[in-house]
Amino acid sequence: MEKKLMTQAELMAWEVKARRWLVLGLVGLVTGVFGVGWMTLQISYSMLKKSDVMQVAVERLIRDKRVRKELGEPVQLGWAVTGELEDGPDGGTARLEFSMKGSRRIAKVTLRAERQVGGDWKYLLLEVKCSGSDPISCADGVVIPAKGI
Repeated sequence: MEKKLMTQAELMAWEVKARRWLVLGLVGLVTGVFGVGWMTLQISYSMLKKSDVMQVAVERLIRDKRVRKELGEPVQLGWAVTGELEDGPDGGTARLEFSMKGSRRIAKVTLRAERQVGGDWKYLLLEVKCSGSDPISCADGVVIPAKGI
C-alpha cells in the first residue's frame, strides 16, 4: 500500500491545528503550575493566620487606640503573612511579618514572640510601622508615655 503525500494546503491546515493544540497545552500547563503555587501560598498563609500567636496579636492591634487612629477604622489583617512559627509541646517561637490595613493607611507589622511550656505567648516585639510616622509598639511590658511629658 502506497501512502499519499499531503498537499500544501493540507500540510498548512495540519500545522495550524498542531500549533493551536500546542499553545492550549502550554497555557494549561502554566495555569496548572501557577494554580498549585497559589493554592500552596493560600494554605500556608491560612495556617499562619489561624495560629494562636497570630490571632492574639491581631486582636491586640485592632484594640489599640493608637493603631486605629494611625490606620483609620476599621483595621483589618492584610493578605500575606511571612516568617517562621515553631509551636510544640516544649514551647515555641514566632517570627512573623504581615500587614494591617485601615481606611486611611497600610502598615507593616513585625512580630517576635516566645512561649514557655504550657504558658501563654509573650510578645517580645509587636511593632506597627507606617511610612512617615514613628513605629507603634504593642509588645508585652511596653509603657505608653503620657502626652506632654
